[in-house]
Amino acid sequence: MKLVFSHTTALHLLRVWSRNHPLPLRAFHDLRPRDVRHLPASNLKGSSSLSDAVDTESAAHALITAARKPSLHQLLEKLWDSTNPEMPIHGLAQPKKGRHPSHRVVFHQVAPALPHSSFLEIAPGIAVCSPELVFIQMAEALSLGELIALGYELCGCYPLDLDRPGALVRSPLTTPMRLAAFVKRACRLKGLRKARVAAQFVRAKSASPMETEVSALLMTPMKWGGLGLPSARANEPVYLSDKASRIARGNRIVCDLLWDEAHVVVEYDGRASHAGNQQQTRDSRRRDAMAADGIEVVTITSSQVSGVFEFFEIADTITRKLGRRPRKRTAEFTERHMELRRELRTYRSEYFPYPSESESA
Repeated sequence: MKLVFSHTTALHLLRVWSRNHPLPLRAFHDLRPRDVRHLPASNLKGSSSLSDAVDTESAAHALITAARKPSLHQLLEKLWDSTNPEMPIHGLAQPKKGRHPSHRVVFHQVAPALPHSSFLEIAPGIAVCSPELVFIQMAEALSLGELIALGYELCGCYPLDLDRPGALVRSPLTTPMRLAAFVKRACRLKGLRKARVAAQFVRAKSASPMETEVSALLMTPMKWGGLGLPSARANEPVYLSDKASRIARGNRIVCDLLWDEAHVVVEYDGRASHAGNQQQTRDSRRRDAMAADGIEVVTITSSQVSGVFEFFEIADTITRKLGRRPRKRTAEFTERHMELRRELRTYRSEYFPYPSESESA
């Protein structure tokens, strides 16, 4: 028998896995689109069958109680003890007549065949839905902007502690390519249509919820409230010439957003680490080094992100540096943009983190 966690419960457990398998900063920056060794799908056994999935509260608790790994057992028991009708455990089960509802566990019935490796085994008899399947499941509850933010998180490497960035970051749970491929293969699932739209706009390697907001606002198409800039690579290392290396006092620089062919970089200057004289000096060296190599830098501050029309002006500046003409914006577009902003920030305030991230497994 097997217990398959889904929806918000699976998302919570995947976040715990991400925190417990961190990456060094340099390894994070060096990630390439096809790198998958760090993903849970490459480290956990996958399956797609619900034929032996449990569908009663007593069977679910029995499997949780039987978990042998102490840290996982403690995590699951704490999860079990904290459940209530407003925040139950979510699981998957095959359609079955006569199944009794439970206030502690909500079982979601899934009839269609699911893509390969839709579930990842975290212990004998216990699995979680894959990050890609969770993305579709969460589409039932999230708006489009919130779902885009979730996609950025799943494909990103946020700090272990959001208030104190350090030398390690959370491991990404999937990639935009895997996300897009999964939603394309899936069929007849609730939320799938919205998930297919949102997956198109997810980008890899966001390093924080705020970087997610900036990237999503800049690169989501105007039809959906974004500013429609071409796709850029986030947290991308650039190797410097000898002259620029002497200026920067290092042979490479990691760019917040990079349009490689146009030699344009956006630096988000809103992090706590961007404070004090030493940091200002390092930032100045970075900009001078990039200028020496012909790279144009546009800096965006947190106050400029908050100021809608100032943010529009910065986006127009970037657009011109990319050799394009800024597009006209109507009042209707501004309304869509404001809605996207609200949705991105709602996700940050209401769904991240969920519920507590101090667990270990």
